Amino acid sequence: MTFQTILLETMMPFGQDDFLLVSDGQVIDHRISNQEESDGTFKLTLLLDRAIELERCYEIVLPDQERLRVLPSQIVRTMLFDRKYSYEGPLGLLFQEEKIVLYVWSPIAERIECVRYDQEEQEVETKELVRQERGAHRLIVPRQWEHSLYRYRVTTYLGTHEIVDPYAKAVSTNGRFGVLLDIEHEIHQHFPHREKRPILIKPTDAILYEAHIRDFTVDPSSGSAYPGQYLGVVESGTVSPEGRTTGIDYLLELGVTHLQLLPVHFFTTTEEVSRRPYNWGYDPVQWFSLAGSYASDPTDPKVRILEYAEMVERLHAAGIRVTFDVVMNHVYIWEHSALEHLVPGYYFRYELDGTLANGTGVGNDTASERFMMRRMIVDCLTYFADVFRIDAFRFDLMGIHDIETMNAVRAALDAIDPTILVYGEGWDLATPLPHRQKATSSFASQMPKVGHFNDVFRDALKGSTFSETDRGFVSGNGWPEGEVRNGMAGSITLAGQTVGRFPEPTYSINYVEAHDNHTLYDKLVLARPDLDERTRLQMSRLAQTIVFLSAGIPFLHAGQEFGRTKGGVENSYNAPDVINRIDWTLRDRHARMVDYLKNILQIRRMHGGFRLHRANQIQELFHFLPMRAGVIAYEVEAVHSYDAWQRTLVVHNVTMESVEIALDHNRWNVHAQGERASVTPIEKGVARIMVLPLSTTIATC
Repeated sequence: MTFQTILLETMMPFGQDDFLLVSDGQVIDHRISNQEESDGTFKLTLLLDRAIELERCYEIVLPDQERLRVLPSQIVRTMLFDRKYSYEGPLGLLFQEEKIVLYVWSPIAERIECVRYDQEEQEVETKELVRQERGAHRLIVPRQWEHSLYRYRVTTYLGTHEIVDPYAKAVSTNGRFGVLLDIEHEIHQHFPHREKRPILIKPTDAILYEAHIRDFTVDPSSGSAYPGQYLGVVESGTVSPEGRTTGIDYLLELGVTHLQLLPVHFFTTTEEVSRRPYNWGYDPVQWFSLAGSYASDPTDPKVRILEYAEMVERLHAAGIRVTFDVVMNHVYIWEHSALEHLVPGYYFRYELDGTLANGTGVGNDTASERFMMRRMIVDCLTYFADVFRIDAFRFDLMGIHDIETMNAVRAALDAIDPTILVYGEGWDLATPLPHRQKATSSFASQMPKVGHFNDVFRDALKGSTFSETDRGFVSGNGWPEGEVRNGMAGSITLAGQTVGRFPEPTYSINYVEAHDNHTLYDKLVLARPDLDERTRLQMSRLAQTIVFLSAGIPFLHAGQEFGRTKGGVENSYNAPDVINRIDWTLRDRHARMVDYLKNILQIRRMHGGFRLHRANQIQELFHFLPMRAGVIAYEVEAVHSYDAWQRTLVVHNVTMESVEIALDHNRWNVHAQGERASVTPIEKGVARIMVLPLSTTIATC
């Protein structure tokens, strides 16, 4: 398919002189280069003398004067289209001293108008954008338009639709309109002295903590004065019913480095004023704009922006980095999408039969392999990294995207700050992208500095997420022990010991629980109904300890460290608060478990042997020891000669029996045993250690 061919399907054969091809009243020279008959239809290929101009209307005129519109429905999905119309100039709003310049991209639009509205959503005036090079359209308006509501009225071969600017960075309540607001100026006015990003030397120094903004503080047990809001996340001094820390103070006590928040892209399934119904937010509509249901005043477009910026600033001031959950693999309803109205058929991926791809399972897949979709992803992430100083980006269903896009993202973020983390779900999904191009975990080595959620390690520890009753290594199934060993070593290759998934440990995001699927506690209840509460909590503690002490990057889902439950609900994306909210009374009831895991994280942070970031370091310094089935032991040698711990022995026991291990001298110190863990020794000068059932022992010398 080229810009000089038109495909025509008819129910009868046509000759060269049986119809005309016209454009704007002018007859266009052409010839029939091919005609095929198939299933009772005739397919003609028309060859033109010169290239079609997509902004013009082309029609087939039949002998009875019936006119058939030529539709550019397939050419937009070709590499030829991208080469001709790929555009690298400005998009969105450009604020200058006395004017605002609006840019939008649509090579096939016949007309684009900007419609300005007042604060009562009444139309004020309309101005037409002027077509520029490579499919861009531009409009210059006076600076006095600032704070107005606006939409674009776009006319294509599918008709005329009013849309919100896909590059709009500010929107009105429920995203009904874009807002002409100078975001960077507003943020600078409110935060003239920005906080620096907290220090991160290498990716394996990170400890990721995932929370939903509403879940984190909406329950009264959080003690928050801003329940379910951006500012509630960073409210200090809040305590649980028994007076223990909650909120940001709890995060600081726990020792995490990154707070990963579920999506804050503007999403439509929660009405912003009532904040109902509940939704995780994986149904994006405007990628550059923020959700208003977490703002103290959803009706003021500036409030959500400034409160989100304040949340990031205060997290940075506390020493915590922020992860942005990127949901650009699909849109909520593609037929209503501004992208589809601007360039029908371009931004979404299609099957060979012409139907929409659905690897995401929600009705559409974005086509990241196309230049302007890839550009939009890069533009969005660099905007949040630069303007809001976001420190990490987690990609939802990253396997829908292509490898080139992920590398483009990585390169663009490196130019801003190379310590910004990028990681995602590298699942192999059924989207019509060539397998070798998919950004999946199997091609991790082709995406340097991009991390992948290690679902193999996860399922080996707790059992398959696809079977409620399936047991993992910590819950009584010995078969996955090899995969657990792989995970402990950062999923890199150790000759004769592990078969690695990744070239470096920094690629492995290690976890046992995330917002998706059952919580770890609920999974253990389903898989081991025969056990009592205490035993299941021991299994939970052991699984988390294994993750926290493994090479790679540890990840926690909020509340897993004190046995968070969703009452057995696996997919709680639209369940009520009673299911999703964090119950801080659980933090009170399981305070000893929290203290233990907090100390394990502190041990990880203090000793470099748990944060090795190169495969050759692990191959040199990390060694498994022979043990009975159900017991995994390894020794890590010091990274530096001046490390306090020159040798560290870690033993994980998933059996119901104690295991005694003789050491090679009597100068070992014990830092974890049973329910106790500490950076200072629990015991000193021992020659033997006891590893209790369902527990970890750490000894050093």
